[in-house]
Amino acid sequence: MKKTILIVLIVILLLSFAGCKSNNAKEQSKAVATNEPAAKETVAPVKEVEPIKIATLAGPTGMGLIGLINDETGRYEVEVLTQPDQISPKIINKEVDIATVPSNLAAVLFNKMGGGISVVAVNTTGVLYLLSNDDSVSSLEDIANRTVIATGQGASPEYIFNKILSENNLDVKVEYLSAHADLSNAMAAGDISVGLLPEPFVSITLAQNQDLSVKVDLNDEWQKIFGENASIPMGVTIVSNDFIKANPEGLENFISDYKLSVDYVNFDTEAASKDIEAAGILPKAAIAKLAIPRCGISFFMGETSQSMLEEFLEVLYESNPKSVGGALPGEEFYYKQ
Repeated sequence: MKKTILIVLIVILLLSFAGCKSNNAKEQSKAVATNEPAAKETVAPVKEVEPIKIATLAGPTGMGLIGLINDETGRYEVEVLTQPDQISPKIINKEVDIATVPSNLAAVLFNKMGGGISVVAVNTTGVLYLLSNDDSVSSLEDIANRTVIATGQGASPEYIFNKILSENNLDVKVEYLSAHADLSNAMAAGDISVGLLPEPFVSITLAQNQDLSVKVDLNDEWQKIFGENASIPMGVTIVSNDFIKANPEGLENFISDYKLSVDYVNFDTEAASKDIEAAGILPKAAIAKLAIPRCGISFFMGETSQSMLEEFLEVLYESNPKSVGGALPGEEFYYKQ
């Protein structure tokens, strides 16, 4: 009896299995016939993310971006340009989302565009230095009643230097050359005793003439006037307001990655210098390594950057309103995180 029951159960199980197999075969045949894949095989399409387009300048304002330039994830597309007039059209025509530019140019663009951009951070401070081969020059006061050769006439360097000289009641004759390279070459040859240059031309000049040395850091003199937290904000990072609205998460990731890049440049100068040369930001890694400590590569945001910029732009505006685009930018110029 038990044997009979067992045989019946086996037959029932075999028939059930055959039925399931037949049903599965029918479903698969139907899918093939209709070209419809089974539900479990359906794969959602992958959404492609456009890289964030960034424009920067060769020199200190671009050096802090090297980590993003070398980023291999495809999140950033960085173009290194050599002149500010090359970068302006890309911002105006919205060809880039983010750019690093001289601070006064950011104000000019803001006024020209009727807004449309915001300053995310100050990325470069200082960079202006008095060099001399004269041992009698060791402080700002020592250039009184002397002639200093400088560059940057009609631009930020002239207005910064004039402000510092005025606040210190110093009578100094300042003569200007049109190009940083011309002044650098003349000082390297020993033809000029006291000169005012920006980095990286300071490092280029010092490397060619060991009789020269840095005598005065204009950033130190600026802080004596405006306070120890008021470094000269020479370069800023600006972002399109359209991008801020469309991709706030992308902006926050950019800010985080930029901060890491700045730390990399400042704390691993050996490796960063080689990367900077490879990216074409400076011609030689050796010069980049010398220049980095004097380039003020940074990422100041919020109230700190706004305070720096308001004081700086006011000095420029008082010297020449056109240098900031004819008007001082309002609160909407500054990105609030």
